[in-house]
Amino acid sequence: MPFPDTARAEAAALAGDLPGLLMEARRLAAAAPGAHGRRRAGQGEAFWQYRDHRAEEGARAVDWRRSARGDRLYVRERELDAAQSALFWIDPAPGFDWASDGAYPRKFRRALVVSLALATLFSRGGERIGALGGPPRLGARAVERFALDLISARNEEPPQAPARARVLLASDFYAPVETWRGHLARLAGVGVSGALLMIADPAEEDFPYDGRTLFHEVGGRRELLLGRAGGARAEFSARLAAHRRAMREMARGLGFVLLTHRTDHPAAPIFSALADALSGRAR
Repeated sequence: MPFPDTARAEAAALAGDLPGLLMEARRLAAAAPGAHGRRRAGQGEAFWQYRDHRAEEGARAVDWRRSARGDRLYVRERELDAAQSALFWIDPAPGFDWASDGAYPRKFRRALVVSLALATLFSRGGERIGALGGPPRLGARAVERFALDLISARNEEPPQAPARARVLLASDFYAPVETWRGHLARLAGVGVSGALLMIADPAEEDFPYDGRTLFHEVGGRRELLLGRAGGARAEFSARLAAHRRAMREMARGLGFVLLTHRTDHPAAPIFSALADALSGRAR
């Protein structure tokens, strides 16, 4: 279904800023030189390495051409090819494309830069990258094509992913836990795993409001008037912490890692943590 004209305008604006986004992402990815470490032995097609033959593997496993060069028996290992796609989804909700202050990036933009940096890193390691629900990209122009796919893909909820893929879902994850349980269970049902990137604006964590305050729903019509906003700070913080604990536990039970990030913090630490999580090093 076509997305609204406002979403089209936002996508066009981001596409116009694509060179700047890619430059920012490449600087971030440069902090992690080399491949990201997901290569490992398995039932793939690409040669990885030779190793010593083990007696329990039998004669059929021996690479006789390599073994004939010396006195030892060798096995030709191939790189695991079962989970070599890194797929991304960014929440298109108006509330996620928001910042409380011009000094901070919008949550959507920060998610986009981090995703592009991860895609740059993974593409450098020879992996396919893609927007969830779109075509995987591979090759010299993969990141640029992926960036346009990701900017244009305004799916309201994460589409289904191919079996055993690794995914990154970026959102503020304010929808009910049970809503997200349904999305993640659908993905986990086909062997998908990965990470959730929960991004918050500092105002959403600190609740720096006092006195009479009128709150407007971003992209909606609902309003909430609090006569003494500061009096709601403690309850707001407690509810947010409880929601995050429930989200983290639910995600972990379905094979996903949940990581949090504030837009007033530098992107490098969360980028590194996500690279580890999507590489299977932070399980």
